[in-house]
Amino acid sequence: MSFAFAPGWTHELKPDDVCAFLFPGTGSAAAPDLLALSAAGPSAPRIIGDVVDAVDEGLPRSGWPSMRSILVNDPASYRAAARSPGVAQLAAYATSVSVERVLRAEGLAPGFAIGQSFGEIAAMVCAGVFSVSDGARMAVSLVGVLSRRGEGGGMGLMEADEDAVRDCIEQTGESQVVVACLNAPGVTVVSGPDGPLEAVLAAAVQGGIRAVRLAVPYLSHHPAMAGADDEWYAMIRAFDQRPLELPVYSPVRGRAYRDDDDLHRALTDCIVKPVRLPEILRAVHAAGTTAFTEAGAGNALCQCARLTIPGVPTLAPLRERRRAPASGADEPSGPSVSKSAPGISGVPAQGKPMD
Repeated sequence: MSFAFAPGWTHELKPDDVCAFLFPGTGSAAAPDLLALSAAGPSAPRIIGDVVDAVDEGLPRSGWPSMRSILVNDPASYRAAARSPGVAQLAAYATSVSVERVLRAEGLAPGFAIGQSFGEIAAMVCAGVFSVSDGARMAVSLVGVLSRRGEGGGMGLMEADEDAVRDCIEQTGESQVVVACLNAPGVTVVSGPDGPLEAVLAAAVQGGIRAVRLAVPYLSHHPAMAGADDEWYAMIRAFDQRPLELPVYSPVRGRAYRDDDDLHRALTDCIVKPVRLPEILRAVHAAGTTAFTEAGAGNALCQCARLTIPGVPTLAPLRERRRAPASGADEPSGPSVSKSAPGISGVPAQGKPMD
């Protein structure tokens, strides 16, 4: 099974591989590169155009840049546009759906899907539950709720296991800071108000734990967000829920979704409840997954998969750009296939692998 995403980038998966597609959340700092994705095959440009047009259809008529403009027509304008609230989240959503649709067209269909927090919207869209435009409308409304209700807080990554992180929180006395996400063994995310969060991260660094504030400008996966989930639910419950076309596993609920679940309510759980990714990665692997694919920009969740299940093959079609040692210019992005697990120090701490 061959995938050529750009000149010089061709990688092999076994014909009988069963792939779980991983849909990243908002904390990934990787810039989307749909230009690289458009080289995947003759139908890729049309597929990407259809996706970004459907996303644009779901955006408000004012206050938002066109996704086609910043992701396809003038990708150099993305970084400036992404300074506006919500633009990076909608671009990430459009990128995830584009990657999934292009991979399908190239012959790689997902056997399972896992969405991480904000990425659950794209996971459900790609499982046929919601339309692309309705997913965009959901994402826009979620950004509004999180920005309004979670203002004054944020999230941080700590390269330590859950027990060590809880000990650090207890030692600082900052009880408003909570464990928000377990991303991989030894990779834990905390959430809390700005002051207490900074105190916990500083204490972690002093104690020898690598810790960093993430580029998520609001509280999420925090009990103080109770009520925000109900607000968002009231905004999205009218969108039609269609039957699942493939198994979607939730790291919030700890199981695969069913058609008799209220999947609107399942999405809103992500605002308040914690994410536990390793147990879901293991469950999907036990259910028959033989490889994991990053359905989005970067390779944050593929790193989590390799840390959780050492040796598992991963495919990252739009891995993050690397800096060339001499010139400092960005190297072209492209797919990478890996079977080796990085150490904890290999997990980027500037916003990924993240919520």
